[in-house]
Amino acid sequence: MKKVISILLLALLLGGCSGEKRGQDTGEEKLSVKELQADAGKRRYPIEQGIIRSTSKAMGMKMEIVTYFDKWGEWEAIETTVPMEVMGEDYSSHTLEIIKGDDHWKIDLDKKSGEHYKQTRAINPLGVDVESLTDELLGKMKMEDLGEVEFLGYKCRKMRIRSDKGTEVEYVMWGNVMMKMEGETMGIATSSEVISVEEVAPPQEKFEIPSDIVITESE
Repeated sequence: MKKVISILLLALLLGGCSGEKRGQDTGEEKLSVKELQADAGKRRYPIEQGIIRSTSKAMGMKMEIVTYFDKWGEWEAIETTVPMEVMGEDYSSHTLEIIKGDDHWKIDLDKKSGEHYKQTRAINPLGVDVESLTDELLGKMKMEDLGEVEFLGYKCRKMRIRSDKGTEVEYVMWGNVMMKMEGETMGIATSSEVISVEEVAPPQEKFEIPSDIVITESE
């Protein structure tokens, strides 16, 4: 059953990262390291702090996600639950990822264990600052700008990505926040949607490692 959950997570990850190859499959010009480094220092959220609740679906399964963020997204705590019951047995999984700058802690709340590692993040699942996208960058990423839409009362930007490998995904972005994603990646239909945005200060304890978790260092 854990293998099924892993496939679900992979499908959703691919759907969220469809733009990150930036033309590698077709030999198109790639974004430069300088461009990516410039994006990494920009704001990940349009507001300084808050709580975002969302759901993601793939292969008939559903993920429930709560994201707490502060310092314009420099700090994030992402709680993910995959509810699942088979023949009366509970196969649900509960994970937590805490991010502070380049420091990541990935925690399995069921096993009470986790790992710490350092990794530079992309500014969003698309890998590029949406607020400064130019026609040139849209072309490099094989993206189509579908114009402005309103979602949950926020002015958003809708985009579509297509690839010659059968990927077609539409995104609704509020700044660099993915409010909605729907499409097909590697033949798997995936979707993600924000349910609510709370413009409040998140509990600061959400950014701390629970006392009963054993953390190992990973290179």
